[in-house]
Amino acid sequence: MMRIGLIAMSGVRAESAELLAVGLTMPGVVERSKVVASLPSLSLLTLAGMTPEDIEVTYHEIQDFAGLSALPDTFDLVAITSLTAQIDEAYQVADAYRLRGAKVVMGGLHVRSLPDEALEHCDAVAIGEGEMLWPRMINDFRNGKLAAL
Repeated sequence: MMRIGLIAMSGVRAESAELLAVGLTMPGVVERSKVVASLPSLSLLTLAGMTPEDIEVTYHEIQDFAGLSALPDTFDLVAITSLTAQIDEAYQVADAYRLRGAKVVMGGLHVRSLPDEALEHCDAVAIGEGEMLWPRMINDFRNGKLAAL
């Protein structure tokens, strides 16, 4: 049975130490960040619901890169979504799964904006709405011709 891992890069991050010091540590921002970070990736959960029943699919969230070691390593295909603030960690996750032999698909706003950058870390990128592309990506993967869409 094919195994697909859907991985969301969750949590709130800031690239700038100055921004973190000035604003992201204020009590109201910290509390709001906790709420936002607790929300699941609706796009990946939608893809899970669209995945054919003959495929085992699991959903995972990574709050920080240290969480990668707790994830299963037996996926045939991994789909990762990420925002720009988390993209470097998402690329590390993608690279780790590719080293384990899994094919990796990436999507999200950052990947849509910079698909060539993302393709350095994955086998295919989803440029557009995942709901429209997911059935084709699964079919392409099954047929050994996974490509950027």
